Amino acid sequence: MRVKLVPPQSVTEPRHGCASRAHDNSCDQLLMRTETSNMKPNEPSRTALMIALQRAAHQMLDHGSILYDPFAMKILREHEKDVLQFANKHPLASIGRLFTAARSRIAEDALSGAVERGVRQIVILGAGLDTFALRNPHGARQIRICEVDHPATQAWKLERMAEAQIALPPWLILVPVDFERDDVGEKLVAAGFQRNSPAFFTWLGVVPYLTQDAIGRTLDYMSSIQNSEVVFDYMEPPEAFSEELRQIEKERTEQLEKIGERSDSRFEPAGMAAILRSHGFCAIEDINFQKIASRFGRAVQGLAPGHPGVHVVHAKHN
Repeated sequence: MRVKLVPPQSVTEPRHGCASRAHDNSCDQLLMRTETSNMKPNEPSRTALMIALQRAAHQMLDHGSILYDPFAMKILREHEKDVLQFANKHPLASIGRLFTAARSRIAEDALSGAVERGVRQIVILGAGLDTFALRNPHGARQIRICEVDHPATQAWKLERMAEAQIALPPWLILVPVDFERDDVGEKLVAAGFQRNSPAFFTWLGVVPYLTQDAIGRTLDYMSSIQNSEVVFDYMEPPEAFSEELRQIEKERTEQLEKIGERSDSRFEPAGMAAILRSHGFCAIEDINFQKIASRFGRAVQGLAPGHPGVHVVHAKHN
């Protein structure tokens, strides 16, 4: 069966595009470019850049207290003043910055556990400027890391790596995918992915921007891999929030609309658990805001007043 992780109606590429570099190196101009609903071959998505900016800002402002990433600034190739300007521009910036760091740390900790259990295939869906492959602590375990992303994103990443004189590690496999035309499963197999071996998927910053049909297709594919695991994040519907939190969410939505993005899918925790169980995922750890705050303590104090509607899930399929 052909499995397309993102069906044509969902191909707005909110997480899989790349960001072009403005001539004056201004982050504001980088983020305010106009984006169309159909991604052009060389047209970047600003959210991929935003995540990279948040990761770099975490190193500068929080000293990598949640996720230490010595490559964050190097691969971004932006001036420190521009990263700080981005980080301090919006009142909600600290929430996004710290949650971005926390979900990556949760994913990487879970990944380490999977490697200890014998998993040797890692798939990063919508990698953007993710640097895990450069920081890989499991090099001696002979793991293979597949970064699946739009060809334009990967061209952008390779360009920035070349500018920073960062070499591709031998365990990294780039899998360029046109999400409108390509079968992701087939592209992975063509790149050497073994469907009969366990795999660990990271799927961060993507689910809220996909239709439920696209989410189901992705889970279908993951569940076709025996002993697969996945870490992803999702958001609850704002109706359940307090008035204060609804206002925060309204401001966040307005910011997304300014850069041509919107959230399509929200879930109640019980509903998300039911969806995962229906796809055969039996061991489900749903980490809500309170658990994130408890896990990282003082490192996430900037999340206050916090965003109880955010969740990170680690699920295993047998």
